[in-house]
Amino acid sequence: MTNGLTAQEVAATMNEFGLVDQVRSNRIRIVTPLPRVREALERARRVLACDHLVQIAAVDNRKSFELIYHLTGPHRTVLSIAAEVPRDRPEAPTVSDLLPPAGIYERQIHDLFGIAFVGHPDLRRIILNEDWPGDEFPLRKDWKPRPNVFYGGVPEEAK
Repeated sequence: MTNGLTAQEVAATMNEFGLVDQVRSNRIRIVTPLPRVREALERARRVLACDHLVQIAAVDNRKSFELIYHLTGPHRTVLSIAAEVPRDRPEAPTVSDLLPPAGIYERQIHDLFGIAFVGHPDLRRIILNEDWPGDEFPLRKDWKPRPNVFYGGVPEEAK
């Protein structure tokens, strides 16, 4: 069994990207500026052996969105790299070319939060119906269904 990464090891490699915080014994978090996400993920993959993308999570903080990339490797430590996405310009660079499984997570986040992943080869819908209104994103905290709008499923008149 391989020993886990320590916060000191991660800080030595990743400190230039932002504050390194030991969240739990096997979880380390780094908050980095959005323009440096790709570089931080590449370094984590190359130097820290974080070669497995567990998940990309998105959070609506009302003032902005947060993207959190959860990575692990043979060391079994989960490294989370977080970046803030401005609400008035919900765009982030794709990382699907660096970590191919990211492509499906980016499609889900685009579908539900409206964050566009610049450079993604195919951001078509994956969760919501094809006829879902293109300007409505149901996991945003300010989203409310509009009256008399059909959001998919079985229309009332068909029941």
